[in-house]
Amino acid sequence: MRYTSMIAIPLSLCASMAAAEATQEGADALTATLQAYLGATEGVVSVEAGDDVYDVTLDFAPLIAKAPAEVKATVTPIEFSLTDNGDGTWEMEQDQPLDLTLSVPGAADISVKVASYKSSGTFDEALQSFTASTTTVTDMALSEKITDPTTKSETNVAYSVASMTFEGTAEEGADGGVDSTGTYEATGLSQTMTVPEMGMPFTLTAETQTGTADISGLRPDAFYKLIAFAVANPDAAAAAAQQDTLKGIITDGMPLFNHIISTSAVKAVKVDTPMGAVAMTDMGVEVEANGLVDDGMFREAFSINGLSLPAGLVPEWAAQLVPTSLTLDFKASRFNLAAPAAIMLETMDMVNPKPNTPEQDQALLAALLPDGVVDITLAPGTITSPLYSVTYDGMFSAGPATPMPVGKATVTLTGMTAVEQALAAGPAEMTGQITPMLKMAESMAKPGENGALVWELESTATGGFLVNGTNMMGAQ
Repeated sequence: MRYTSMIAIPLSLCASMAAAEATQEGADALTATLQAYLGATEGVVSVEAGDDVYDVTLDFAPLIAKAPAEVKATVTPIEFSLTDNGDGTWEMEQDQPLDLTLSVPGAADISVKVASYKSSGTFDEALQSFTASTTTVTDMALSEKITDPTTKSETNVAYSVASMTFEGTAEEGADGGVDSTGTYEATGLSQTMTVPEMGMPFTLTAETQTGTADISGLRPDAFYKLIAFAVANPDAAAAAAQQDTLKGIITDGMPLFNHIISTSAVKAVKVDTPMGAVAMTDMGVEVEANGLVDDGMFREAFSINGLSLPAGLVPEWAAQLVPTSLTLDFKASRFNLAAPAAIMLETMDMVNPKPNTPEQDQALLAALLPDGVVDITLAPGTITSPLYSVTYDGMFSAGPATPMPVGKATVTLTGMTAVEQALAAGPAEMTGQITPMLKMAESMAKPGENGALVWELESTATGGFLVNGTNMMGAQ
């Protein structure tokens, strides 16, 4: 829960206010600017000029009152202070508890409570971003009940965090826009969930969660303008009447951002279930993507270490076959997001919307995949247990330019003998089909280092599938 970016919105238009002293004129200007993004409903925006600061209150109750009668919601008014440094920068301070509730009968009941929310930062008008900011959250609790409208079954979630800290910086990007870096750390995480399919609760806990988020080439002005446009044109008809303005905002803001990468690492994870505890020493996730640029890319990586299962869940003879760690890292590339976005902006007609013709769909596909394929890359990954280790990597291409996916991969296994011995100790009715398959795979492998088995895999455009040079599909 970060309001720092929301607070940045009004400040981005206040460059003309150079006086460090807080004045009523300045308060009126801030009010007008905030209302450009939050609407002009009476009572929502309040700005008071103190001796040196502007005290801002955002009360969403008047907006909530416009919701359908069956929807019940409350939210703590957001209160923060702004100090004009007189040099194109502003200091922001916020220190308050937060409380939010939302009830939609037959659909959802949500409650969020934060005992302490503290945030501070320095906003640069020219950069339209916080050059430095810090946020600390203490004792956050969330409860959620979601009701399936068809079955009337309920999913209940209770989530709590003892503390969270966010820190961020931003600077002018080398290639335009804004480059920002952020880090966060959370401690004392706990989540209890009950889902209808399981019929029983399970609880997830973790000692800490840390992460980073880096963005290059962010165009904050585009996002601010889009928010203002949505407020000024709240319904579809109004937006359609101003579609040229909307298209201009998006076009001028392209590619919205150049690149983003985020990481997350969770330590000492434990899931308590009625069958026992599932634990991991750590778990990591990494997500990376390019913006609406020619060089499209999306990547996701996942890792777990120190996996342990409840005693008795797996038969004793198979216990050491269960992986204790694994990594997976895949990337999609060789596609273009800028070109189809430009086509869509040019052809989109919000006043007289029409479905695409087959020719238009073909043009969009050709723009998205200029080479007719997308590349999928598997970075070197591992699966390990006390008995074996598997490594793998590969890349293949798929798309309209090739009738079949084309690519290569390499899989390496150490510990085959130990695996076969473990299976031999198991009952035939459970291992009888697995053992012959392993024997067949072993016969197709080629020797690697230190007794490893290696399979070099290749798929061809004509439908061939080769294992160490032997086509398993016959002549193709």
